Amino acid sequence: MKKENSQNGITLEAPFQDPPRYPRHVQVVMKGNYAAAEAARLCRAGFIPAYPITPQTTIVERLSEMVAEGKLDATYINMDSEHSVFAAAMGAAIGGERVFTATAGNGLFYAHEVLQAIAHFRLPMVMCNVGRPSIPWNIWSDQSDSLSQRDTGWIQLYGESSQEVLDTIIQAYVLTEKLQIPVMVVLDAFYQSHTSENVWLPDQNLVDRFLPPIQPGPMSIDLKQPKSFGGLMPPEHYNRLNYSYWKTVNQTEALSGKIAADFGAHFGRMYDNVEAVNIGSHTRLVLVTLSSITSTARGVIRDYPEIGLLKLRLFKPFPKEAVKKALAPLSKDAAIAIVERNFLGDNEGAIMQEMKRALYGSHYKMYDFFAGLGGKDVPPETIEKIIHRAFHQPEAVNWIDVG
Repeated sequence: MKKENSQNGITLEAPFQDPPRYPRHVQVVMKGNYAAAEAARLCRAGFIPAYPITPQTTIVERLSEMVAEGKLDATYINMDSEHSVFAAAMGAAIGGERVFTATAGNGLFYAHEVLQAIAHFRLPMVMCNVGRPSIPWNIWSDQSDSLSQRDTGWIQLYGESSQEVLDTIIQAYVLTEKLQIPVMVVLDAFYQSHTSENVWLPDQNLVDRFLPPIQPGPMSIDLKQPKSFGGLMPPEHYNRLNYSYWKTVNQTEALSGKIAADFGAHFGRMYDNVEAVNIGSHTRLVLVTLSSITSTARGVIRDYPEIGLLKLRLFKPFPKEAVKKALAPLSKDAAIAIVERNFLGDNEGAIMQEMKRALYGSHYKMYDFFAGLGGKDVPPETIEKIIHRAFHQPEAVNWIDVG
């Protein structure tokens, strides 16, 4: 295989097959953060407000280089905080631009107020969040930041690999511009953001055919029909505004699944809101995972024919119908073990809370497992411990590898 080194740590490779596995793609080796930046370029993001915070900084650094090198026709602005980043993003979206930005941890928390405004102003945009916790100070992998923002109104999608992050950002722009609701795409700090993987980059014209140019939405500035933004909203109008949002957000699960299917037909890589692996009447235990822990669990369950895996890709709004359908083949004796890389100050993790809500009234036995908080590694041995505990001595809530 021929290799050609390029700038920014990206290694271009000749395809492994002839013809290539994915026509009109080029195979590269790149880190997850660069995959996110490449996705924003391919989607022709027109406005990028940025503020650095570990471990997402290399996303916005790479985008600044692309703009400076003339590889991306966009307005790139260094802001003075994440609050300002999302305020600028809001203004650009009102102006009709296709907006992209990235943040992590404390930066996401600092932007909380503006996240609410962007969602309830019904503004389309995509952000990439590289998951990390806050206090005690920690920069390693954790999903507490994004999951703590699940009630701001943003759609949340989680990627398992760098390839999935790139592909999901492309799909997210279709979703956000159809629904006029912002989308957050989440990847794990370091395990994904700073780890190099094989990635297939599609040709620009292939993406252009899938993602047409952005069209002004109902909340865009229209000089022929002036409107005000952000004024005091009386109760009757506030009620109607939220009812409209409710009707639209309930279309997310079906539309996200359709966009994923269309993406598969167009690019050759298949996704869905959830992925069920080895779930049937023979399955005694199902592991429920988000993001990079999924890949470790996949490897472990190959040695356990009685264990299945449910990967969540769409998390907010929670894909209730897809989850119920995936688990429908289970027998009444089967159990569900939920792996949480988050702690939100409650007895249970965020995934368990959403699973209980989705499966209310069902017969499933569900056990919660906290593992990998603050970047603590979740190797195959930890997944083995979860399986053993779930089979032999499960409690309602379990902490694994504490210490």
